[in-house]
Amino acid sequence: MVGVAVLVMSEGEAVSPLTKIGGVSLLKRAVLTAQKAGVTTCYLYVAHVTAALRHEVHDDSRVTSQIVWVSPTLDDPHIPEPLMTEPSVVFAVTTIVRHPLLQTITQDASAEKTTVFTDAAGAAAIAVVPGARVATLLRELQQGQRLADTSAIMGGDQQRLPQARSLFFHRLTPASRIAEVEQALLLSLENPRDGRVDTYFNRKLSRPLTRRLLHTLLTPNQITLLSCMVGLVGALCFFPGGYWGPVLGAVLLQFSVVLDCCDGEVARVKFLESPFGDVLDIVCDTLVTIAIFVGMGVAVWQDGASSQALPLASMLVLGGCLAFPLVTLAEKTEAVGDRREGWEDTLMKRLIASLTTRDVSIVIFASALTGKLLWFLWGAAIGAQIFWLILLWLLWRAGRLQHWIQGVEVKNEEV
Repeated sequence: MVGVAVLVMSEGEAVSPLTKIGGVSLLKRAVLTAQKAGVTTCYLYVAHVTAALRHEVHDDSRVTSQIVWVSPTLDDPHIPEPLMTEPSVVFAVTTIVRHPLLQTITQDASAEKTTVFTDAAGAAAIAVVPGARVATLLRELQQGQRLADTSAIMGGDQQRLPQARSLFFHRLTPASRIAEVEQALLLSLENPRDGRVDTYFNRKLSRPLTRRLLHTLLTPNQITLLSCMVGLVGALCFFPGGYWGPVLGAVLLQFSVVLDCCDGEVARVKFLESPFGDVLDIVCDTLVTIAIFVGMGVAVWQDGASSQALPLASMLVLGGCLAFPLVTLAEKTEAVGDRREGWEDTLMKRLIASLTTRDVSIVIFASALTGKLLWFLWGAAIGAQIFWLILLWLLWRAGRLQHWIQGVEVKNEEV
């Protein structure tokens, strides 16, 4: 891991560092990407420091790393002592990467030698430079030397960039099409918790929609609330019963799920993830789920298909309410489970991954389309009780429930 980045904007670059990809300028994207990879100090080299460039990074609360400008028109930058022993990652601002790639290539960074990572064409793309050479690199850049010709980069060991969809890399040129770059960037945003319906259906719809949302003023949290409202309207469509009301409700639920994919995509592309956003997403998902279950129960009861419809819906809602805190607890103590590596932890992770995806929305749609909502209620009502009971047992067996209780007690004592 490295804590320092040198981001280079070469003189005469055909692509402006203020060019926006996914609603974020190349300059700001480079800083935020490096920051997300663990960088705490960013040295920005540019031939001429303008007010527009300064405004781009200094007037954004997301930028928390120290920004140091390096330019032939400025005095020598102050090089802090930690930099002399800490490796630095170096790349051009016109190079678009995601933080997993930076973390991958810097995790075994050498403190003594430079490593230059090349792209598929064999051209230098990203360099990891020892701390002792960073001061020289910055001064050579100030003297107008090209990055590829600096002594800190020349002669470095060469390696190919690792290849994987999540390790996104793209060098922007005047010939690059912004729409295609944004699409490729969205494709790299894999979510390990996506189910099959998410992978093969919801994401296919969400990505084109996300590309349009990226260029609006809508924030991820606002998209989350919009998704919630669409889902609640869908739940209301179930209440009159009949055939077309539940079908329309299921369609709106599916659209709500697509929007639920969009909020995370927008947040990751625009670097707008937040703890509040995570909580809001969970609360809205739970609210929509409960509303849909209630709506399904009322629909079956309205149709007179079963006098047990409302009790079944109530059981389903109860199971969902009991499962929600247990799933949250399992996720909060996931690190404990990873360290323990017990069979309970492995089974718990698989159970949550398989039963908490958005795939259930397609089952609801199929049930409404075939008029088998009662069958869904029976299966889901029983399954929900089994799910939370097994999860509670696994949490207890793994000691993670006790670990959480002890943590709460310690916090209460501190207060």
